[in-house]
Amino acid sequence: MNNRFFGLLPHAAMNYFARRAALLLSLILLFVVFVGSAPARAQEPLEPPERPNAESVAPVFNERCANCHGPQGRGDGELAANLPQPPRDYTEPEFLRGAIPATLFQTITEGRLDAGMPPFGPSSSDPIPTGERWDLVAMVYSLGTAPESIEDGWLVYDENCSACHGESGLGDGPEAGDQETSPSDLTDLRYWSNRSNEMVAAVLADNDIAAHAYELQEEEIWSVVDYSRTFSYDYFDPLAALEPIEAATISGLVINGTRNELLAEGTATLRAFTMDLEEAFSMTAEVDAEGRFTFDLEQTEPDLVYLASVEHEGLTFNSSPDRLLRSNPVLDMPITVFDQTRDPQAISIEQVHLVLEFVEDRVAVSEIYVLNNQAPAVFVGASGNAADGTLEIGVPEGADNVNFQRSFDSFGNFLPASEVIQTDRGWADTMPIRPGESVMNFLVTYDLPYRDGLDFSHPVFYDASSATVVMPDVGVDLEGAGWQDQGVQQMGSAGAFTSFGRSAVQAGESLGFELQGRATEAAVSRVNTAITGDSATGLLLGAGVLLLVIAGGVLTVRSWQNPEADQDVDNNKEALLQELADLEDAYEAGQLDEKEYGRRHESLMSELLGIWQSQPD
Repeated sequence: MNNRFFGLLPHAAMNYFARRAALLLSLILLFVVFVGSAPARAQEPLEPPERPNAESVAPVFNERCANCHGPQGRGDGELAANLPQPPRDYTEPEFLRGAIPATLFQTITEGRLDAGMPPFGPSSSDPIPTGERWDLVAMVYSLGTAPESIEDGWLVYDENCSACHGESGLGDGPEAGDQETSPSDLTDLRYWSNRSNEMVAAVLADNDIAAHAYELQEEEIWSVVDYSRTFSYDYFDPLAALEPIEAATISGLVINGTRNELLAEGTATLRAFTMDLEEAFSMTAEVDAEGRFTFDLEQTEPDLVYLASVEHEGLTFNSSPDRLLRSNPVLDMPITVFDQTRDPQAISIEQVHLVLEFVEDRVAVSEIYVLNNQAPAVFVGASGNAADGTLEIGVPEGADNVNFQRSFDSFGNFLPASEVIQTDRGWADTMPIRPGESVMNFLVTYDLPYRDGLDFSHPVFYDASSATVVMPDVGVDLEGAGWQDQGVQQMGSAGAFTSFGRSAVQAGESLGFELQGRATEAAVSRVNTAITGDSATGLLLGAGVLLLVIAGGVLTVRSWQNPEADQDVDNNKEALLQELADLEDAYEAGQLDEKEYGRRHESLMSELLGIWQSQPD
């Protein structure tokens, strides 16, 4: 039995963001050849919709900007050497002193094609919202402004400025009423957004203003300007965020979900992973009499991801992965375990979808089973030993090139199901099935010989609520008891498709229909071959999505080729981690080449990082 059920086997991660940016860069450079740089235009006064916050946009900066500008904004990102011009170094004093926030905002929005910088505004295929673009401007100032300058500037401000401008910069200091003109409101976003530090420093150095009749050294002026600008944005010290968290506690209750009671025994294991999923350390703690495990940490790195696990009846169950927050270094990571069930009636098929493709003298079949486990227990097969088979799958007699894959997160990231075995009734998976609705999607692909017709039939071992068949509209008809023609639908560049649906199929019945007619054209080159690696069978047709029209709605099957596709996984981090473990197993077993392994790993990593980075410290 697979003792890593819901477990994780970490490995060195490939740099998804670098590869993605490299591809983007290549497209940009080609575009520059024909378009060139945009003409300059007058800058209109701009201001952010609200006070920008640098820390809130740190994950966006890390994903979209750091690969060129570097993690600390020094212009030393991993793609910097490939650009036609060196990326801007935000830490250069002369740059930040002369920069105008509104101009920075426009550059982020429109890009600089001559320098190899893409636009991140409305013209981008993946735009950054307006508020976040202003937050990125705040990040530029945070990266370029040393915390020592902020501290020194506060001292200068407190001694020379706060009496008039007030502690909060609102122009309401105790001596504000004594001035000939009201002190400026230093929280005015439009004022700061359209002025550089040089402009503001020039005003401070102008001793013709009576209220500014003080003597300041040049460095004092620059530091007080740095500090005063923080009235218009929330400053963030990126280096401080990298300092270890002095003390933290990770704990959680272990609950038996089958019995709805605490599991007051066993050993819990805590694993810590870097953001590229390399294991940093692990430790163990006993589960106490109240069903709780506790780990006390000291001087722990702030960017680690934690996963807690316990074993129950030979299976490993994980918590959801999570990160510590510097502001509240306490994590609650409950773990739910389940007993085992041998009852096959716990398993049902919510939907089964078949996609047929006619290529020369064969028909390629892809079947997806959307599975439910209705029992509050892990299904380990009728024998009680998962190695003998859990989920049973039937295929038609004469099926060739049979291939199995599974996914835990809707219709994305199918991975090889290398644990499938052949039985006297067909095939069977050997992975235990956890409780839940739509808990797993199982993909079966195979070929059948086809000329002018085919009687299609195979057994179904579990109750199925509905079935759908989709195939190219190439002159082949489908007939069979219970099947309803749902019409022809145009799928963009993928062409026209016809679909058929039927209601419930009972356990023990056969799923069958008759195909008649010779295909008038082959559905080739429209198929996502990446699903099975070396097979032409797939579920994605065309460049976008395949819509399967079913009773009560439309099912959208997203592209497996797009690393950004199907990112809405309901924060199912546990399932993504399981898929990473399966991917590693498949690669080590030689079932995937390095290119396919890298592509799928990038896709999973992008989803995990999107979840983890959405929880800033």
